[in-house]
Amino acid sequence: MTPQYRLLRWICLILLKLRARLYVEGREHIPEGPFIIVSNHVSNWDPVALGIAFSARQVRALGKQELFELPILGRIAYWTGGIPIRRGEADREALSRCKAALRAGDPLIILPEGTRSRTGALNEGKLGIVAMAQMTNVPVLPAAVTGTRAMGWPWRRATVLVRFGPAFSIPRSERRPEQRQAALNHTMTAIARLLPPALRGVYGDQDRD
Repeated sequence: MTPQYRLLRWICLILLKLRARLYVEGREHIPEGPFIIVSNHVSNWDPVALGIAFSARQVRALGKQELFELPILGRIAYWTGGIPIRRGEADREALSRCKAALRAGDPLIILPEGTRSRTGALNEGKLGIVAMAQMTNVPVLPAAVTGTRAMGWPWRRATVLVRFGPAFSIPRSERRPEQRQAALNHTMTAIARLLPPALRGVYGDQDRD
C-alpha cells in the first residue's frame, strides 16, 4: 500500500463514516495474492466501501469513464489507481491496465452488472467478467454491498454492510458459449447469495443458502 493510497483511504474512510456506519463480514474468505472482486452495484459509493473493507491491501477498481469525470469521486478514483473503461466498445487500454494491476499483485474490483441497478436488485451480469478471469487466471472473490443507496439522504446515517463469500476459479478450458454462460451464472449467483432475498433480482430463483 503506497503512502498516497493510505492517505486517500483514510480520507475516504472519514467521508464514508460521516454518512454511514460500515460493517464488514467474511474477511476470512479473502485470498492471498491477486484476485478479482465481483459485487453488485447500486451506488457510486460501492467501490469506496469495498476498498475500505481491505484494511491492509491496496485495491484497484475498474469503473465507467463517466465516474472519473465527477468532481469528488472522480478525483478519488484516479488518485487511488482506478481504471476507467469506455463502455460499449472494446477498450484495450483498460484491459491492459487491468492485467498489469493483477500482475503487480493488486486485487481488482469489477462490477459485472456493468451499470448501477436502479431498483437495488441484482441485474444480469455481463460475460466480460468471465473473459477477464480466464485471461488473468486469478481467483474470483464474490462480494455484496448493501446500504449505500441510503447515503443520499443527508438527514440520517446509513448502515452499509460489505459481505465476502468463498473465492472460486473459472477454468480457462471452459471456452464454449454454454460453459461461459454457466460460469457467469455461477458468479452472479455467488453474489446473490450474499444479498438479502429481496435484492437478489434475476438470480433470486436460483439455488440459494
